[in-house]
Amino acid sequence: MADVNELVEQGEALVREGRLRKALTCFRKAVDLAPEDPLLHNSIGMAEMARRKPGRALHAYRQASDLAPDIARYHVRCGDALQRLERYTEAVEAYGRALELEPRNAPAWNNRGFANFMLNRWNEALRCYDEAMRADPTYAVAWYNYGYTLQLSGRLADAKDYYQRAVELDPRDKIAWNNLANVQYNQGEYELSIEFYQKSLVIDPEYVIAINNIGNALDHLDRYEEAITYHEQALELDPTFHYAWMAKGRALAQLGHPEEGLEFLETALELEAEDPDYHEALARCLLALDRPDEARRILNLGLAVDGQHVLCWVALGDISRERDDNRHALQCYDEAVRAMDNQARQRMRDLDWIEKGKILLNAGMSSEAERQYTNALIAHPESARARFRLAEMLLELDRNEQALPLIENALELQPGSRAGRLLLARAQEWDAARETLAALQTEFPDDQSIKRSLGLHLAPREPEAALECLSLGDWNSALARCGCLRALERLEEAVVAAEAATALAPDRLEAWLALGWSALEAGATEHASEAFDGALGCGVTDAEALAGKAAALKAAGKPADKLHHLLAEAEPELA
Repeated sequence: MADVNELVEQGEALVREGRLRKALTCFRKAVDLAPEDPLLHNSIGMAEMARRKPGRALHAYRQASDLAPDIARYHVRCGDALQRLERYTEAVEAYGRALELEPRNAPAWNNRGFANFMLNRWNEALRCYDEAMRADPTYAVAWYNYGYTLQLSGRLADAKDYYQRAVELDPRDKIAWNNLANVQYNQGEYELSIEFYQKSLVIDPEYVIAINNIGNALDHLDRYEEAITYHEQALELDPTFHYAWMAKGRALAQLGHPEEGLEFLETALELEAEDPDYHEALARCLLALDRPDEARRILNLGLAVDGQHVLCWVALGDISRERDDNRHALQCYDEAVRAMDNQARQRMRDLDWIEKGKILLNAGMSSEAERQYTNALIAHPESARARFRLAEMLLELDRNEQALPLIENALELQPGSRAGRLLLARAQEWDAARETLAALQTEFPDDQSIKRSLGLHLAPREPEAALECLSLGDWNSALARCGCLRALERLEEAVVAAEAATALAPDRLEAWLALGWSALEAGATEHASEAFDGALGCGVTDAEALAGKAAALKAAGKPADKLHHLLAEAEPELA
């Protein structure tokens, strides 16, 4: 008959092989022979924890700690099992007993901090992590947990330092690299966040969260084609990853393919109905498909989940504004601002003030939005993101001279920002902007947004050069391409480009006008007449649409007296 030592050796060998049930049989036989040995009960507890049976593990650990109440590690293990059972208050007490025995036990301090964190006692959690780091300055997990707590409380700059220390101590910690990247992402430093996400993937190429996060960062950089490849990779690795379904659908909608995006967004909402972000993304897609009533219903469902969800209120306001119900739109924007106010006061993050500024700007309150962006700079004086957003707003208001120094200052703080350099080109004089965009394209030849920006910039002055950068993939680029081709008198090609613009953006008046004039110049009077009908469908009293329709009828030898009369009322000079 095997003695205790033989049974323990057999059990430990079986644990190493992953044969936990047989290992437990050996340990229990050993306990029958030596019931007063706490090590044997501890071994049973560890095997049960490995089997994800924390209730059984707790029973074994308690037997060990009762037999040897002066051994700290048994109390720590009781605390670990209690955490798995989500009995956090009892876990804090168990770690406390361990720390009375070993005041410099870093794992006990760290785990006690995590239990307090789960009880929303964040300040106490930070104190425990501090003690863990004081007990063992090389204990990477405590540095990581401290950073994570700071990140959730909105102290992103502080969190970054702790994550940085965590990855220095343990360069193979993919989660720490991912969270360090998350800090950069939340500070608007999307290019830098991608570099850190990639470090996670060097450690684990199939780390699905980091893969999808790279896609999210690319989404923010308007690099949707690249983003979709990452969202697709995430879905290949985990078809149940609902965020990737949502992100791919949203990116497709942003690329002008809402029909394709709709299926992905609906799937995401089926997989996760408790996240209002998904409701907002689906509603935006439905709006792009001209289905506002369905979009409103989806947004109301999102607000039923979280009545303080900012993006849902903003989207509801946008729907009402499209319907010229400005009173209701402003009420929705007010709700969004109120919800944003609550978040900003709780966390004092620059991001919260920036988001509040975006809402107010969207509501047409530019002076108030400017004040919120200024608040963001007060909250975080080193924020490049707040400077970029304020400068972007100033550019929209044609206040380029005020925007330019803000952008230059932001680029000193964040010199690698592609988005910032694109913004710089918008603020610069024509020649300087051309140099900025050309340098960007040389540096990032595969970045379609840079290529498109260069094409749009060149179009008015260098149409031949612009054509190399302008595609038919989005309506704005196709419209600019049409203008270049008209300037070069390549009229049939101009018609094709304008047709692409109207197909991508059938609600854009300027696309129909471009098609009408291009067709008229190419001698396709019937096609021109139909295009101007499309323009009048977008703006029934638009003077240029009326003039174009009259010109098309005249070219076809048809009377246009009624149109001339309407035109004389709308725009006498043009008539």
